[in-house]
Amino acid sequence: MIKVDLITGFLGSGKTTFIKKYVEYLASQHLRVAVIENDYGAINVDRMLLSEALEGKADVEMVIGGDKDCRIRRFKTKLISMGMQGYDRVIVEPSGIYDVDEFFDVLHEAPLDQWYEIGNVIALVNSRLEALSKQSDYVLASEVAYAGKIILSRVDEAKEDDIKHTIDHLNKALREHHSQRDITNDIIAKRWDDYRDEDFASIMESGYQLGIFYKQAIDDDFFRSLFFLNVHLDKAGLKQKANSVFRDPDVGHVIRIKGFVNEDGQWYEVNATKDDIHVEAINDGQEVIIVIGEQLDEEKLHQYFQ
Repeated sequence: MIKVDLITGFLGSGKTTFIKKYVEYLASQHLRVAVIENDYGAINVDRMLLSEALEGKADVEMVIGGDKDCRIRRFKTKLISMGMQGYDRVIVEPSGIYDVDEFFDVLHEAPLDQWYEIGNVIALVNSRLEALSKQSDYVLASEVAYAGKIILSRVDEAKEDDIKHTIDHLNKALREHHSQRDITNDIIAKRWDDYRDEDFASIMESGYQLGIFYKQAIDDDFFRSLFFLNVHLDKAGLKQKANSVFRDPDVGHVIRIKGFVNEDGQWYEVNATKDDIHVEAINDGQEVIIVIGEQLDEEKLHQYFQ
């Protein structure tokens, strides 16, 4: 049977970076791998980045978003179409706002339960975790509750106190949502460059937890992804806009900005959080900026990216 790994992580947690390294390890073990980008938006920036980075190592597929029923139906259809293509492992990267129960429900339905088995649930968490709203804390706790391994990202940017604070925060969030999960022995906190084959071998066999916690409903409009097309900015201009947006409380709580800019014929990927703006040259892109956050004001954000 084909094993399926779910890679969860709150917005800006480093899922895509981890997947690149994880796939490299799986490919080195001579496994045929596919990655499914399962996002809400019709323009999936992460898929474009992974397709370039994983060329020759994994196939990258996309499930376009929609409402919950539409998203589940398309995910099932994609898995059915991939079932006879000879993959050894499929990696699913959902949106940073994701109900993990959707993953289990789909994989346990016929005919998928005859072709696939759940391998691992792996949760990425920023080791410099900032203060979160109650709704975001719930999403974080729900993702961690299911994870076989919790991987702290951006460790090279964090101090020891930052990491301790993040682990304490995770434990507190789990307790507040009535989870008895003890994550002490399931956390990996290392610099990306320090990961070795034995680390990935351990992650590959980490499995998942039952995810017992108190479930709550979140308003569909609380978290939003807003798309701004044909944004003509250079790198400096976008950095300036992003810094202004993160500081402007009137636009809502912006958690992440990602997309592409073109400067002198060269495409650049942009990935920004409140604390860091990462810009990297890539081969291809599209003039789009995506703003993700809580209770966003589309009209006010449009004034920045019109």
